[in-house]
Amino acid sequence: MPVATLPLRARARHSRTHELTWRLLRDAPRPGASNMAIDHALAACLRPGEGVLRLYGWSRPTVSFGKNEPASRVANEKLGRLQPEPHYVRRPTGGRAVLHDNEVTYAIVAPLDAFGGLREAYLAINEALASALRSLGAEVDVSATTETLGLDAGPCFQAPAHGEIVSGGRKIVGSAQARLEGALLQHGSILLGGGQELLGGEGTDVTMSDLVGAVEPDVVASAAAAALRRSLGGAWSDGRYDASEMESAERLETERYAQDTWTWRR
Repeated sequence: MPVATLPLRARARHSRTHELTWRLLRDAPRPGASNMAIDHALAACLRPGEGVLRLYGWSRPTVSFGKNEPASRVANEKLGRLQPEPHYVRRPTGGRAVLHDNEVTYAIVAPLDAFGGLREAYLAINEALASALRSLGAEVDVSATTETLGLDAGPCFQAPAHGEIVSGGRKIVGSAQARLEGALLQHGSILLGGGQELLGGEGTDVTMSDLVGAVEPDVVASAAAAALRRSLGGAWSDGRYDASEMESAERLETERYAQDTWTWRR
């Protein structure tokens, strides 16, 4: 049986997330380059036996591109109509374009083997997030589609892949992951309101406001934190960034994520 289709109990036997000490970071909205640099820095500075959950927002509308996505083509074809023009950034993870605006963004950093594998991590994290959204009244499921989407499949929210969170077949959470600096980084967007149609694929996504009405970002972030705490187990505490993480983030922002040579390299 493929790993991605293992029952939850079977996957849980390979997980050791309950052995980790988890740090919860609730962050203020930041520019896109800063957000991506911090996510990267958390992976680069991860200590043995530790996991990190970061929940955050964006200080202005920002389009993020997947690490290997042909961003220039996407921008030329889709983004000229966005007014005011958003900021742009390239993620350290894969996947396709996302417009970050009315959303809660999460990032989980953990040892590579903490979940038993990358596919197991993707499903475990999304199952916990689906539980969080259900606790707020949203009718959501985890997609069972086996379709594999390429980088030319359009923006991230145009179509769901296996293990993503959907309602009525439409995606409400878009996630991406990578092996980064010897750790697992998975981050993604929980849509609170619309806007993804500006990237193309109009009507293919769904948002929390569609399902349950207006909901505050802090409410969704708190639900996500509670569900992940229950699902992943381990010892949890509210945390802050340490000096090495901030130094790494500042360097990564300056040298990579704020650079046009990184954002538009493909």
